[in-house]
Amino acid sequence: MSKYVLSFLLLILAGSVMAQKKKSIVNLIQSESSSVVTINGRQVIKVYKGVFKQDFSTLRSDSAYFYPNENAFDAFRNVNINQGDTLNIFSDKLNYNGNTKLAILTDNVKMVDRDATLTTNYLTYNTATRIGTYTSGGKLVNKDNVLTSKNGYYFAKSRDSYFRYDVVLTTIDAIIKTDTLRYNTGTRISYFYGPTNIYGKKDKDTLYTENGLYNTVTEQAFFGKKNLYKQGTKSLKGDSLFYDRLKGYGRAVKNITFNDNEQKITLKGDLGTYFKADERTVVTENAYMVLITEQKDSTQTDSAAAKAPPVLAKNAKDAIKNKLKDGPNTKDITNMTKLAKDLKPGTMVSKTDSTRIDSAAKALIKQNKNIKPGDAIGQLTELSKIADNIKAKGTIGKADSVKIDSMAKKLGVQTKNIKPGDADKKLTNMAKLAADIKPKKGAKPIAAPVDTNKQGEKVKRDSIFMTADTLETQIMTFKNLKIYQEKQRLLHFRDTSEAGLKRAVLNQKLKGMPTTYLRVPKDTSYLHRDFFGRPKLDSTQIKKDLLNAKRKARQDSVRAVNMKKDPVFATREFDVKDTARIRILIAHHHAKIFKSDLQGKADSIFYSNADSTIRCYVKPMFWTQGSQLSGDTVYLQMRNKKLDNIELFPNAFVVNIEKDDSLHFNQSSGRKMRGFFKNDKLHQLYIAVNAESIYFKRDSGKIAGMQRSLSSRIHVVFKNGETKEVTFVTKPENRYIPIAKVTEEDKLLKGFIWKPKDRPASKEAIIPTRHKKTPTSKSPPPKVKVDSLTQAKIDNLKGRILKLSKDSTKTDSVKKLQLNLQRLTDSISKAAAIVKSPPPKTKADSLNQAKVDNLKGKILKLSKDPAKADSVKKLQMVLKTLTDSISKAEAKPAAAATIKGKQPVINAGKDTSNNKAGAGNLPAIKVGKDTTGKVNITPAVIKAVKDTTSKSGGVPTPLKAVKDTTIVLPKKPGS
Repeated sequence: MSKYVLSFLLLILAGSVMAQKKKSIVNLIQSESSSVVTINGRQVIKVYKGVFKQDFSTLRSDSAYFYPNENAFDAFRNVNINQGDTLNIFSDKLNYNGNTKLAILTDNVKMVDRDATLTTNYLTYNTATRIGTYTSGGKLVNKDNVLTSKNGYYFAKSRDSYFRYDVVLTTIDAIIKTDTLRYNTGTRISYFYGPTNIYGKKDKDTLYTENGLYNTVTEQAFFGKKNLYKQGTKSLKGDSLFYDRLKGYGRAVKNITFNDNEQKITLKGDLGTYFKADERTVVTENAYMVLITEQKDSTQTDSAAAKAPPVLAKNAKDAIKNKLKDGPNTKDITNMTKLAKDLKPGTMVSKTDSTRIDSAAKALIKQNKNIKPGDAIGQLTELSKIADNIKAKGTIGKADSVKIDSMAKKLGVQTKNIKPGDADKKLTNMAKLAADIKPKKGAKPIAAPVDTNKQGEKVKRDSIFMTADTLETQIMTFKNLKIYQEKQRLLHFRDTSEAGLKRAVLNQKLKGMPTTYLRVPKDTSYLHRDFFGRPKLDSTQIKKDLLNAKRKARQDSVRAVNMKKDPVFATREFDVKDTARIRILIAHHHAKIFKSDLQGKADSIFYSNADSTIRCYVKPMFWTQGSQLSGDTVYLQMRNKKLDNIELFPNAFVVNIEKDDSLHFNQSSGRKMRGFFKNDKLHQLYIAVNAESIYFKRDSGKIAGMQRSLSSRIHVVFKNGETKEVTFVTKPENRYIPIAKVTEEDKLLKGFIWKPKDRPASKEAIIPTRHKKTPTSKSPPPKVKVDSLTQAKIDNLKGRILKLSKDSTKTDSVKKLQLNLQRLTDSISKAAAIVKSPPPKTKADSLNQAKVDNLKGKILKLSKDPAKADSVKKLQMVLKTLTDSISKAEAKPAAAATIKGKQPVINAGKDTSNNKAGAGNLPAIKVGKDTTGKVNITPAVIKAVKDTTSKSGGVPTPLKAVKDTTIVLPKKPGS
């Protein structure tokens, strides 16, 4: 009875489930008016101001055609679809199918989901899945973000939007263009799945990536594939990039490349950090920098032009002339008096004036496009007509100089409205310039100077590679750079002022209670110089002091001028504004430099493009050609992208070798050195203050003697990497020693250092990489197991040898014992050499493999039919036989290899020898009979048995070989 009751309950439950799966129906729940009509055989209900409902969706419109039999309707004007309290869709037309729950909205479609608004002209929306799709262009507005695309997919449940083709996302500070994008209107995070370009509005920067995301709220960005960031002339690459725009913090990981095309700097590494506040970038992990140099100057001017040293005036008149010359507008014009003299027939035009003629001619051509290059020079030569009232001495008065200056300013404007032939008529009212500079009849005209910087000419470039544990680069103003350098300089000094001492006390941690001592101050009033009143003033002494002060000031000024002219102490002055932006680069720890003709190393390096100087600190050392230069501090300066000079101080030292002679070193040392480069090669070297040198003189290629010199200044000239000339400028002391009398101490100066192994051989040697292979450690040889008895025998032999070696009369016994010990250890090593790795397994040939596959296929096919069970069993037996034969064939070569180089089991058998040479008898090692029938590939074990020898000494019996009785497994039938 219970069975029937249970069956009835199951039927009722199934009926209820079927009822629940009943088709959802669109219901007309409200309308102002409706009428039923038949159109083309279809029952249609015309609805006005109707409201439809299906499941959780409510649909409204001004008018509609409802098809109850088809569970669908068409709606017109002011269409609205509402789902919950958040989603509303508006349009002019709607076609809704209740069976598929698919709504097709057209004309002025607008979907509003909380703070996101999607507009398009054609939208397909599924009320069940809540997914909207458009394919004819759409626009999504989410607060400050506007997104447009050709195709779009909106998921109302997750608030995710997918956009395809011509996608443009516009935010407050960026414009993003991509091909594929996902955007979440809740989190306002955009995800990129294809080639994407991001254009910044504020900084005018761009970023390219193919995979990443951007949070428009926190303004954080993550990029992970083919990333490239550009800003002006700077660019950054990296496998992974992260940037927080609000905090101004960025991070790049793996294969970083930072490039500045303007300053020709490339920075690479595997981990980089960027700080926008101070425009600082720190690169670690395999960091190195590339600085491009040029053999020929391709720039018009230096990045920071050097000022010409001022010329001292001898008298007041010269000072007035210099003031006129140095004026901003009359500098080039007032030199025309010299130009007038040089333009006399039969005289040569100086290089400076020739350059000015060339520049003036180019300016005239630019100002008037109708002037030919040849006529430009002709117009310049007509200036000779402008000088009738010039003084006989050839100087120009102040008034005439001002006239020439003003006329020169207006010359460009005048030539625009004057024909080339009428230019001299406009200049006749000016003071004529040097009547005697008119070229005579028959004199050759002055040829226009040739422009040596031809366009399109190839420029040979070289690169300086710099590596360090950490590389740091930063951009700052020149004013901040000076402040930074001053702070770095003052770090090495202790502030002894009252405020500095107070800061030091406050910063210092007090350990325990401070101890103070009370002392009675001493009376030092009697030591005061004015204790008995001030001394009387001596007018004569005052005059002498004033004269001495003036004389010293004059000497100091002369010394300062001489210092500026001195090639060792001269410094280049740069006209850089305080607001100029300067890039600096700092290399921290284990820094190295490589260039094709210059290599160096130091602990830290500082580089600034304000003066293009590389400053090296803490045991710096440079190598160029055959010379090694070292000092406590080294400055390497560049000019116009070429090496200009090198400065070493203090304790400067130079070592030079000739023709790879590593035994005789030419050396120079001093307090300070300054070297100058020519075509990127060391050409001259000046040594000042306590200069010493050692020079080996050669005769026919052989060293004849050594000259050791001491002077306050030395000048060395190099050619082709060798010392060409050495000049001792001030108070030289020379000592020549024949090579036969030269001692090793005489060959070296104090502080000599020579480290050719530290010299970088190539750029690959200093560029770090994470792909370098680590040396693989070799596996130790297999150990042979030795039992305790044999080890005791070895220890016994060693002890006897040690005991008998003290007695000189028993040398023969010691030799015999050593021979026994050697033979025992050799036998152990031979046993270790026999141990080999198991032979590799042989693969079955293709024919046998085909047979196996065929049998497996037949078994699988016949196993589906139960009537063919016997055939299946037979095929399985055949398959098993075939696989056994293949396995035996694989075992056969392994057994053959064992027979060829077989591994015996070493047993220490009984020794019955009657040798009488002492207690050094050893058991004979015999090869025992192996009847296991198996291939023995385990390490051999040396066993020792009881020693039956009764007397010491003797020689162990040699190793005996017995017949090989290794049993090979027989083949089974059918193999």
